[in-house]
Amino acid sequence: MSEGTRFDGEVAIVTGGASGIGRASASLFANEGARVVIADVDEGKARRVAESIATAGGEVVVERVDLSSLSDLEALVERTAERFGQIDILANVAAIFPSASFMKTSPTAWDRIIDIDLKAVFFLTQAVARKMIEQNRGAIVNVASGAAFRPVPGMSAYSAAKGGLVAMTRTIAHELARYHIRVNVVAPGHTASETVRAQMSQRSLDAAADGLMAGRWLEPEETAEAIVFLASSAASGMSGAVINVNGGDFMPH
Repeated sequence: MSEGTRFDGEVAIVTGGASGIGRASASLFANEGARVVIADVDEGKARRVAESIATAGGEVVVERVDLSSLSDLEALVERTAERFGQIDILANVAAIFPSASFMKTSPTAWDRIIDIDLKAVFFLTQAVARKMIEQNRGAIVNVASGAAFRPVPGMSAYSAAKGGLVAMTRTIAHELARYHIRVNVVAPGHTASETVRAQMSQRSLDAAADGLMAGRWLEPEETAEAIVFLASSAASGMSGAVINVNGGDFMPH
């Protein structure tokens, strides 16, 4: 792992850091000098990612966190602050995206999606913001989806959560700006994450790629680059913004 300079000495919490875009983001933050906290419910997979980062020279710790538990969220923030004395970056990457038609979505499924994809982001951001307000600085990046801007059949609850995430982020950005805390959104398109590859055959992936503007799926690292950019000083003038990383597949107004 090459030594970066964008985040030397800074502390970054990455939710969902055990796989996909979260894994790629955690690795890239570490590569750029950040001390990384991987927060994930899959502790075993998170530790494998952490081992890879540490072997390459990065500083990383793992926190097993159930995002549906408010007490887990508070504990994550307190342990991070106690360990490092600061929290500079929060990347809310973790999400679930079970598919079900609107008419077949149960209250239980709805609650689960909203709890993980929206409520957890709200309250983890709130807990982290308390620390950032004390520091009078910070950067928060929330990961939404193209489903926030266009209809995706079978994903009505997920779309509601991600659409809410975008609207919520803009308001939070407005309220936290006076404390020099920036809050932005990255909205990825079709990404060939480990989860997607586990659910789809290569033939299905190839067939779907034919219908995409760029003719291919995105890699998690491409969205991670946007997340890291928004957390960096290079994006110091950006707050409440939405960066779409989708290969041109959709272009919301």
